[in-house]
Amino acid sequence: MNQSYQAAPLFSGYKNFFLWVPLLFTGFYFFPLSMIWHQLTELEIVVSFIAYFAFIAGYIQAQKCTQHNIHYYLFGLTVISVAATTLNPGTCALFPYIAFLVGYYYSYKRGAPWLLFILVAIGFSAWAFNLIELYFLLPAYIATIPNYFFGTMTRSKLQQEHAKEQSQQHNEQLATIAERERIARDLHDLLGHTLSSIVLKAELANKLGKAGQVDAALDEIEQVADITRTTLSEVRAAVSGYKTKDINAELIKMHNLLIDKGFNVEGALTFKGLTAKAESTILLIIKEATTNIIRHSQGKNVQLYVAQQADKLTLKIANDGPLSKATSGNGLTGIEERVSELGGQFQLQREQGFALELEFDKRIFQS
Repeated sequence: MNQSYQAAPLFSGYKNFFLWVPLLFTGFYFFPLSMIWHQLTELEIVVSFIAYFAFIAGYIQAQKCTQHNIHYYLFGLTVISVAATTLNPGTCALFPYIAFLVGYYYSYKRGAPWLLFILVAIGFSAWAFNLIELYFLLPAYIATIPNYFFGTMTRSKLQQEHAKEQSQQHNEQLATIAERERIARDLHDLLGHTLSSIVLKAELANKLGKAGQVDAALDEIEQVADITRTTLSEVRAAVSGYKTKDINAELIKMHNLLIDKGFNVEGALTFKGLTAKAESTILLIIKEATTNIIRHSQGKNVQLYVAQQADKLTLKIANDGPLSKATSGNGLTGIEERVSELGGQFQLQREQGFALELEFDKRIFQS
């Protein structure tokens, strides 16, 4: 494992599933408590519940902190678990959660002492509170050690994803550099010889004019005009080709990003013949919609649909799960404003999921 990799806060680096669902198993804390309920005073029962909720709160906060201050939470959670054992042997269900945090936030070298500390704390609790019994020690040790390795596996998974993102960014940078070099080479090939010809003919026209050969000079100037018009047309065609490639290349990246994030994507988006403003605006709209789906959607299937006719363009982006926060704060207001700038129509459907439908007229197409 790469020791230089700094584990990000688990809550920000992993799906919420790994924060909430495993906490269901802390319910085992209450099984022994229910069996000795009649032996405890009301105060002891209240203290047992306070200890439990203090542990849960600390565990959630620990998943949001950084590697630099996680040791405070590890120590505090261990102390809570040991202290609560005096009232409830169900704390054997809490120690494994601490081991998971150790495995996630620390490398093997730094995590091993902490794992040993937790194992010793379990043994000390059993000895100090007369719980040297299999019903306490066996679940505690059997769950704690695997949970430590589960934490290391989670860390390794996020590390691989981090390395993959860095690799993608590096490849994108190399692709950008290569594209710039290609454009520079194409423009040089396109304009280099043409501009040299224009210079030579302009100089010749100047000499002919000074020599009194007006007709010949005018003929050269006319050839310069013809060359310039032809070159201008070629440059416009080349630039249009670059724009088309750029927007569709960005759309492919967003399509692949949805797949990488675990969505099943049906359909694809491609555009041609749009004005420069329409290209940039529609691209921003699609990026915003894609970001909303990745961050807030509760579904797994994404449908992409575009129908481009001579005088109309229809675009639809749909997801089978509703947005958890489908508000203007998600950028939906911005999308509607951008659609309005292009004279289009905006429609948002929230029945059976989330569907964004846009329609534009011929004003977005190149004349």
